[in-house]
Amino acid sequence: MSKMFLAIIGIVYILLVPDKTEAINPPTAVLDLSDKFLDVKDEGMWFVEFYAPWCAHCKRLHPVWDQVGHSLSDSNLPIRVGKLDCTRFPAVANKLGIQGYPTITFFRNGHAIEYRGGREKEALVSFAKRCAAPIIETIKENQVEKVKLSARSQPSYIFFGDSSGPLFDAFNEAANAKFSVARFYTVAPPKEETNFRQRVVVLKDNVEIEFQEDIEALKDWVVKERWPTFVHATSSNLAEIGASGKLVVLVVSSESQKFNTTSPVREFHKVAEDASKEMRKHSALWNRFQFAWLDGSDLASQIQMASVSEPHLFVFNYTSYEYYLSEDEPSQMTIKSIFTFLEQTAEGIDKGTVIAFGGRNLLTRMKRMIFELYWNIAQMFATQPLLSSCLFGVPIAFLSIICYSICSADFTVDRDEFYGDEALEDEEEETDTIETDDDHEKAE
Repeated sequence: MSKMFLAIIGIVYILLVPDKTEAINPPTAVLDLSDKFLDVKDEGMWFVEFYAPWCAHCKRLHPVWDQVGHSLSDSNLPIRVGKLDCTRFPAVANKLGIQGYPTITFFRNGHAIEYRGGREKEALVSFAKRCAAPIIETIKENQVEKVKLSARSQPSYIFFGDSSGPLFDAFNEAANAKFSVARFYTVAPPKEETNFRQRVVVLKDNVEIEFQEDIEALKDWVVKERWPTFVHATSSNLAEIGASGKLVVLVVSSESQKFNTTSPVREFHKVAEDASKEMRKHSALWNRFQFAWLDGSDLASQIQMASVSEPHLFVFNYTSYEYYLSEDEPSQMTIKSIFTFLEQTAEGIDKGTVIAFGGRNLLTRMKRMIFELYWNIAQMFATQPLLSSCLFGVPIAFLSIICYSICSADFTVDRDEFYGDEALEDEEEETDTIETDDDHEKAE
């Protein structure tokens, strides 16, 4: 009878209670990949997240990655979005050289492009669309102004002329190497114009800059012109900015203070921005340095392993992780003094006379690890004091109680408990015997 009753209850529960499986695991456009991915990765376009279930960064990325899958699916682009658990399929991770989690890679007909930007949905979708676009897009001359508008945040390269010859071959090679980070266009000459000169330009900062070096240097020129004159640097793109081969002039300011007319941070930011624009007139400095600004001092403090205040300016070499400081106070800096500092730094690096701080030697790495640990804990207490106090205070209090209990414990042994009554009686009889013998000896 009881079994029948339980069966009836189960049937009623199934009929009346809605199925929450769909709510817990909503439909997704992201494919769960296996080791079979190695067989199909060269076919078409794939946007793949390589993750590990225990990775906290991967867990935070998962809901964003589902949104990326839905967004790219709705865009009707031939991009398949997937994710692969590297702990289940380590052979795939080893084959593709996955060294950290999460790793995000776009595969275009066998060509792998690793993503190094921010992990917001918009940034990820924009990167995927850029990788899926034609490597070189053909446009008409009257469309150049539209491209110039879109190039305010992302430099664009345009080839003018017939799609043939050494210059176009070099342009095509550069486009195939860097199509994931910039847009490339070609403009065919008008049919009625026969003397249309072949040339390559980059559109950035609302200006048009023409390539005027040797053809062999076109690819390096594309890399050097990759960023705006005064780019916003973050922990996500700093490595890519440093990969341009230039030393990065990092300006520490604040987004909130840039619009405060009475703030010294705003004044210094304006001086640095004007210096970045003026530097193009100095080819030696332009080919050596890239200006960038940081919103806040956190990243600068981690680089210098010391507390950095706003405003601030220093030169950073991402390759060696060395940095160079100016003797001038930021509030006293002018465009001329900044150029003087950069010229002295470049000359000192070439001659080996300038003092470089930081680096990647073993001792510096250990100091950096200790500082980052201290800095992260300090930031936790600054932003979440109550939570941090509980997180660190409870274990410390628990360990303190254990240590106090151990130190204050009484380890003396009660003879009655250790020897027992019989042993004590035997000892007393032996003592009486010894005393009796002593009395006999004294009597004699």
